[in-house]
Amino acid sequence: MSRSRGLKTSILISLFTVILLTGALAATVLAQIPANVRVGIVTTNAGSTYRNASSISFSVKGNYQIINIGAVPGEETIAPAVEGEQWQVYYLPAGVQLYKNGQPLDKVYTGPVVVKETAHDAVNRVSLLSFTSGGSVQSINRSYRGNMEFRSSGNSIIAINELPLEEYLYGVVPKEMSNSWPMEALKAQATAARTYVVANYNKRVLEGYNMLDTSTDQVYGGAGCEGANATKAVQDTAGQLILYNGSPVSALYHSNSGGHTEDSENVWSNALPYLRGKPDPYSAGRGLANWSYTTTIDDVRIKLNQAQQNGSQIGPIKSFKLEKYPSGRVKTVIITDIYGNTISRSGNEFGQLFNPGFKTDSNGGDNTKRFMSRFFDVNTGEVITPSYSVLDVSGQSVAVEATALYGVSDYGNVAILNSNNAEFYVIDASGSLSFSKAPSGKVVFEGHGWGHGVGLSQWGAYEMAVQGKTYTEILKFYYTGVEIKSNY
Repeated sequence: MSRSRGLKTSILISLFTVILLTGALAATVLAQIPANVRVGIVTTNAGSTYRNASSISFSVKGNYQIINIGAVPGEETIAPAVEGEQWQVYYLPAGVQLYKNGQPLDKVYTGPVVVKETAHDAVNRVSLLSFTSGGSVQSINRSYRGNMEFRSSGNSIIAINELPLEEYLYGVVPKEMSNSWPMEALKAQATAARTYVVANYNKRVLEGYNMLDTSTDQVYGGAGCEGANATKAVQDTAGQLILYNGSPVSALYHSNSGGHTEDSENVWSNALPYLRGKPDPYSAGRGLANWSYTTTIDDVRIKLNQAQQNGSQIGPIKSFKLEKYPSGRVKTVIITDIYGNTISRSGNEFGQLFNPGFKTDSNGGDNTKRFMSRFFDVNTGEVITPSYSVLDVSGQSVAVEATALYGVSDYGNVAILNSNNAEFYVIDASGSLSFSKAPSGKVVFEGHGWGHGVGLSQWGAYEMAVQGKTYTEILKFYYTGVEIKSNY
């Protein structure tokens, strides 16, 4: 969720019970924080890292048994799962097929099949080893607390990790922030992540789980990524939620606001009173607060035309115009070519022409030189507009810019020379020559921040913590008009 994020504005309506007396709103009662959360690890959702599996391999550590919860009239115990065994779950049209150490069990189960703790224990782990998709075996090698459910979905097997909500947060906080960050920043992250789950608990109920384990919801790395500081931050804030008018907020967050957070309606359709954009000096000097991306004008044109699946192609570019929100983020980029044609792209669409998903460099490159958000300006100071010399009627040399050149016939008719071409063509004693009409050279996009800019800025929280602010002060800065309460 701290990266380039997906839609996160749905509110968990089922958490609230509204009591109406004589037509008036009498009370709003907040339900308890759910004890467990179901996390989609291997799914069919496009937001998952691991998806469309025909089989999944797993092993266990601790005390587990394998249960068929789809049995009639009640649960059916299939077998104990013992340390040292390797299991595989295969999709079949009739259900799921289990293999133990390479040997199939006699029965095909309708499922879902659950690798279930015999008793909840902090040392119990289910390890997902690998999965097969499209005939290719891909590694997972991650361990998880709690239970692991396998079920058919379409033509695939999906894996859902069910565990206590607070233990789920042990695997979220150190993935969304570094375990080495200041404790107050980690506490702010823990409280925001907990509140996000509660507010969006039914978001994916039709898919069989509550959260995805990626930045589409919140990045969750399982037990293997846990860190002592992050775990303590979760424990120190246990049960605490961010509330607006007594209800949990959809606690969105991102990596770095670049110096100004954003109104929620400028990213999604809902204008939420607690997600208001504001100047954010705490983010200005941390992380990807500033970046720049340099390319050529012709590269911009090529990428725009490659993205034009159905539509006219734009010619050599003459100018850029940026329409912005008050925060400085770009709403629309309008590009005009030398023929007067225009093409428009949203700030997100335009930026992702050069860096799809606003991803960091997986090879460890300098991310300050990548296109990282829609918060940017364009600098065409290095652009060269071609000019040429022509002779006027008196024989004097006159410089003209090359975007348009007119000719006058013997009869006084005026026309643009080569009006439909990107070049002028002239003939001298040596033959035909061409000269470009189009501006050329480099264009620099100078930008700020990484992420959608709504809600908590993680690097801003870092700086606030360094300056001695508490996690409640951090949360109240980034979420307008909220309170932090526990024991709900």
